[in-house]
Amino acid sequence: LSWFQVNDPFLIIFCFSTGASDSKDVDQTPPSIIKKIGESVDKEIRCSHSIPSYQVILWYKQDKHKALKLLGYQNNDFANLEQDVKGKISFEGDGRKQSILTVSNLTVDDSAVYFCAASQHSAAESHEGAVWLHPECYTEPGL
Repeated sequence: LSWFQVNDPFLIIFCFSTGASDSKDVDQTPPSIIKKIGESVDKEIRCSHSIPSYQVILWYKQDKHKALKLLGYQNNDFANLEQDVKGKISFEGDGRKQSILTVSNLTVDDSAVYFCAASQHSAAESHEGAVWLHPECYTEPGL
């Protein structure tokens, strides 16, 4: 992982986990993105896997308080978003291979670790990349 410390209150930092678990590959790119408040991350965050029997890609967000939140999932070519992120988050692709995440109209609250997991049917069967948190990954106004 690449970590950055930014003191400019107009920048948002996205940090992404990458890796594999249980010898099954799930890849996520890029490792980080820096954007200004009000901008969007438009189809820049990609998750892919090559696990033949898996057709679901789940997206998660972990904020500076280490709270883990499911954003939604891509089942085959159907995107299912959690109700509270509709209009803010979107993703497209095919859960059998790849999903692409978009985050619109960035705010400081969007600065977080975003990661994905591949699954057959349930989160209990998922294989996800490891997550490493670092306090310098997050920015807030006035810091």
